[in-house]
Amino acid sequence: MTKKILDKGMEIAGMVKQRITPAFLVALGLALIFWYSGKLKYTYTAEVPVTVIIEGERHRATCIMEGTGHSIIGARYFKRKMVKLQRTDVEMKPVEGMSDTWEVAPESLQSAISVRYPSLKVLSVSRLPYIILDEY
Repeated sequence: MTKKILDKGMEIAGMVKQRITPAFLVALGLALIFWYSGKLKYTYTAEVPVTVIIEGERHRATCIMEGTGHSIIGARYFKRKMVKLQRTDVEMKPVEGMSDTWEVAPESLQSAISVRYPSLKVLSVSRLPYIILDEY
């Protein structure tokens, strides 16, 4: 039974291969590219991972960003920028009960990241883990 189905599938594939020309495949590929490019002009909201470096400590923050499809794809897959920040660039609050441990305020981190991505609107940023700094 399986052999008959496989043979029938091969027969159909052979017929399709005879009827589809390379020119049709090129035209189909171009149509898909133009269609996809047209869809990327709309405004989308997506999660974009951003690497944040504060005083040498590397953390990954997940940002909800809004922008055109081209901008979001560029930020997500091609730019891969690392946002390097100093202590003074973000608001840091001491963590109660833990010495030399600080928490970065998400609002200040959001504004610092939004400056680095001018073509996108940063809607929210995930919290970073606590940062241990000797002197602040």
